[in-house]
Amino acid sequence: MRVAHRPSLFQYVIIFSLLLILSTQQYHQAEANELDDDILQALTYKINNLGGYVHPSIKLVSPSSPCCQRGIISSVDVSLGNDDQGAWVRVPPTYHLTRNLAMQTLEPLIPEDVLEYAPLSTLDDGALLLLLLVHLKGAGSKEWGPYLDSLPNRPGCGWYGDINSIADEEYKHVAQESKRYVSRVASGMAADYGAFLAKEHWPKEWQNSAEKAIEWSLCIVSSRGTAASPEYGGGVIKLVPLVDMFNHSPEHKGFKELTKEDVGIDASHLEGSFAVRIEKDYHPGEEIFVDYNLSDYAPEEWFMSHGFVPKEASHRQEL
Repeated sequence: MRVAHRPSLFQYVIIFSLLLILSTQQYHQAEANELDDDILQALTYKINNLGGYVHPSIKLVSPSSPCCQRGIISSVDVSLGNDDQGAWVRVPPTYHLTRNLAMQTLEPLIPEDVLEYAPLSTLDDGALLLLLLVHLKGAGSKEWGPYLDSLPNRPGCGWYGDINSIADEEYKHVAQESKRYVSRVASGMAADYGAFLAKEHWPKEWQNSAEKAIEWSLCIVSSRGTAASPEYGGGVIKLVPLVDMFNHSPEHKGFKELTKEDVGIDASHLEGSFAVRIEKDYHPGEEIFVDYNLSDYAPEEWFMSHGFVPKEASHRQEL
C-alpha cells in the first residue's frame, strides 16, 4: 500500500513560491495584453481619423518570433478577395516620421550659432529621425503619443543592452565594436544638440542623459526605419507607426508605398501611404508577417540592426 507523506514546511514554502510566481506571471501577462489593446486602440483611432485604415480583426500579441516584443495576429478568419480594403493596415503620409517633419520640428529649437557649425541639413535621414524621436519622447507629444507608447523600452538591436549575454563570440565581438561606435556617435550628437531637445518626459532609465536617449533612438530607427520615396517626406528613410510592428518572414510580401496609380484621382490624399496587404487566407490566432526585403544583409547586420538572424541569412553564412 502506498503511504502519502505529509509535506514538510520547506516543501510548503516551495509550493507557495511556485504558485506565487505563476500567479504573478499571469497577472503581468493580463496587464500586458490590456496595455497592447490600449496601444492598438489609440493607434487605430489616430490612423483612421487621418484617412487611413486599420483592419478590425488585427490584435497585438507577444509573438513567437525572436526579433520583437510584440507581433500582430488576425483574431478572426479573413479570406483573400473577400475584404473590401484588401489591406491589414494603411497608414497615411500625414502620420509618418520623416526628414521634412524632423527639419520643421528641430530647426526652430537649435540656436543659429549652433546651426552654423552643426547644420541639421547635413545630417542623414536616420540621424534626423533619431533626434526627432528623442525630442518627441521628451516633449510628451500628444499627437505622436500613441506611436511613442508602442515603442519598446529595450529595443532589439544586438549592440543594445547586455552584450555579455550574447553566446556567439563572433557576434559578441561585433556587438562590442558597434557599441563603441554608437557611443561615439551618441556623445557627439548629444554635445551638439542634446541641450536643445525636450527632456521632461524621458524615462527614468535615461537618467536625464542625452547620450542614453540617442542610443535608444538610434536602435529604434535602425530596427524600425523603412525605405521610402523622397517624394513623400523628403527623405529615403522614415518611421511608419503600426506598420513597423509586423514581424519578418521572407515568405510574405513587403510593405507597399502607395503611388498615384494605386490610389487613383479620387483618393489622392492617400498617395504615399504605407500598406500591409492581405495576401492569403488567415485563421484566428495566425500571425501576420511581412518581408523586410533585406536580402543583401549579412547575418551580423541582421543581428546588429534587429537582434536576430533569420533562417535565410543563416543559410547564406553557411555557404
